[in-house]
Amino acid sequence: MKISTYIFELLQSQDCVIVPNFGAFVARNISAKISSDGSKIFPPNKELSFNKNVVKNDGLLLNAIASNENINYEAAEQKIINWVKRVNKKLEKQKYIEIKNIGSISLENSKYIFIPNQSSIFLKSSYGFNSIDSSYIIRQQKNINNSYLKYAAMLIVFLSLTGLFTKSYFDSVNEFNKASYAEANLEIEKKIQKATFNINASLPVVKLPIRKQYGSFHIVAGSFRLEENSLKMISQLKDKGFIESRKVGVNKFGLIQVAYNSYDTVEEARIALSDIRAKEDINAWLLIKN
Repeated sequence: MKISTYIFELLQSQDCVIVPNFGAFVARNISAKISSDGSKIFPPNKELSFNKNVVKNDGLLLNAIASNENINYEAAEQKIINWVKRVNKKLEKQKYIEIKNIGSISLENSKYIFIPNQSSIFLKSSYGFNSIDSSYIIRQQKNINNSYLKYAAMLIVFLSLTGLFTKSYFDSVNEFNKASYAEANLEIEKKIQKATFNINASLPVVKLPIRKQYGSFHIVAGSFRLEENSLKMISQLKDKGFIESRKVGVNKFGLIQVAYNSYDTVEEARIALSDIRAKEDINAWLLIKN
C-alpha cells in the first residue's frame, strides 16, 4: 500500500498525521460550504492543512505501516524515508507534487503551499455524500413544490450544524464531568464537617456514582493477539509505576492495545511519550482515541 493511502486512511480517524522529517497533515471538522465561485455545494468534511515545521516522529504512521504490512519498525521507517526522499527530489526538480486523495504541495520562494483535494471525504459521517452542482438545483426548482424545498433547506441546515452538534456534545460531557467532581467534593466536605462535632462517631461513608473519565491521548506500549499477553503487559507496567496502565481497545487487525497511560491534552501526551521513549521503549507511540 502506498504511503499516501496510509495518510488518507489515518486522517479519517485522526486529527493529525505526521510524516517524519517531512511535515504534518492537520485536519479539522468543518460544516457544509459553497465553493468560492458559487457553483458547488460541499457536504460537511474535514479541512486539511499542512505544517512543514512538525516533523518529529510520533509513531502513528510508522505503526500503521508496520501493523498492516506485518513488518518490523525498522522496515516501516525505511519505507517512509524512501517516500520522503522521492517527494523532496520531485519538489526540488518540478516545484510541485500531487499526493493522491490528499492534495498538492508546491514550492515557491522556499515556501510550501498546500492545496487540499476538495473531492476527498475524510469525515466518516459524510461518506456517500458528493458535492452538488448548484446550477442543477436552480434548474430543478420549477419542478419541485414549496414543501420539498423546505425539506431540502432543512437538510442543508442539518448537515451544516453536524459539526457544531458534535463539538457541543463533547463540551457538554466535559462540563458534566467537572460538575460531578465538584458536587462530590462538596458532599464530602459537608459530611466531614458534621462528623467533627462528635469525635467518637465514625465518619459516614459517601457513595456517589462517579465514572472515571480517561483522556483521549494514549501512549501505547504494545498490541497483542492473546488476552493473557495483554494482561501480563499491564501487570508489568503497573509494577514499573504506570498504575493507570490499561487496555484501550482493539484495532482493526484484532490486536488488543495496551497503554502506559492516557492524557487529556496532546501536549501532555507528547511530553510523556518523549520521556517513555527515552527511559522505557523507543517504539512507544501515541494513539488518539475517544
